[in-house]
Amino acid sequence: MSDAELAVVGATESANDASKASAAAYAEWHHAIDTVLNNSVRIPGQPAWIIVCGYHIGEIADFCAFSSEFVKAHGHGIILVARGIHMHVAQMYMHNFLKVVAVTDQMMTAMLYTSYIPGGRFELDQPISACWIDRGFRQHDGIRYLSRYAGRGGISETDLMRLVLRLPWNAKMEAPRISLEWEDQSWQLARQVGLRVGRSVLLCPINNTARKLPDIFWTAVAERLIEQGFAVFTNVGGLSATNGLATMPIAGTTAVDLPIHLAISFAHFAGRVITGGNGMSFLMMLARLKSFKITQVFPKSKNIQEKHSSAGERAPYPVKGAEVMGAFQYLCPELCVDAPFNEFILPFDESPEELSRLGRVVADQDIDDPACIRRYESNGKLFVEEHDDWLRPLT
Repeated sequence: MSDAELAVVGATESANDASKASAAAYAEWHHAIDTVLNNSVRIPGQPAWIIVCGYHIGEIADFCAFSSEFVKAHGHGIILVARGIHMHVAQMYMHNFLKVVAVTDQMMTAMLYTSYIPGGRFELDQPISACWIDRGFRQHDGIRYLSRYAGRGGISETDLMRLVLRLPWNAKMEAPRISLEWEDQSWQLARQVGLRVGRSVLLCPINNTARKLPDIFWTAVAERLIEQGFAVFTNVGGLSATNGLATMPIAGTTAVDLPIHLAISFAHFAGRVITGGNGMSFLMMLARLKSFKITQVFPKSKNIQEKHSSAGERAPYPVKGAEVMGAFQYLCPELCVDAPFNEFILPFDESPEELSRLGRVVADQDIDDPACIRRYESNGKLFVEEHDDWLRPLT
């Protein structure tokens, strides 16, 4: 054989060896998962739905909000399997579950990434991933971008959850329940850090997955709010070496370490939250308290271009991200009815001067600035207002 042919044979043999090694490792993990399911998850003699929520705060909150409707539609009860760090989200909906089981990050990764759970599975007593991502609906597939078009518009992210859970399109999301104990803990923390009720702003720049806006933007936001007489706080809850800003807390603000279960009540006492697009902001929006304002900011490149997905010309997507698809008006329009919120898409690679200006725009909630996201219907009306007749009953 030629050198080229020998190289192909060698590469094929190496690939086969790697495949066999992976298969052996997967088999070992699958046995470990089976043991956990049999010993710690399943309830002997009681058929139940085993729902696995293994991604981030937003994904588990999305499922939990539909858990009551799920039981109503499919019968039986739910055993929820989630990461330990997300137990407080599960506890907000504990009344909807037969049982909640916390597993290690390693075990959850094995469940989701070793082909243990078939993508189309929907059967009792077998683990089912509740995240629409595991059903093939990723950004590059184009399906989420249908909602960018006028009219009922394709499908929102909350609709995707209805779809994978086999729920009717009018299935309602339930708000999280915050216990009196949590409210009291949040109030004590608010007093401790000097919160002014209704005259404070909580800044949430931490983001584990999306790009973050530069320090200079957040500093400009804080400076403007302080000029206006607000007490300004930076949430450092969950801060790691990679998910925060270079300077934490933001210059001129007070650090506050908020766990998941105290964040909603703290925002209620403060009066306003400014946050990057993340699961915590979705959870706050899901609470529907309407006692505090939410401003959500999305970073993008000023040089962003649009290409097209395999779905064709009706599914454009930005090369460097899909920021607008995370906006509440597209992700969960039903939660936007009567909600006090505003959203902005901001270039992270702008000049320091422009980033400072945009910081002031966000602090001032200037919805007339071009950076403000305003979803319109084809007749020029705001999407949420035009479709109030079917959105409002979903809240």
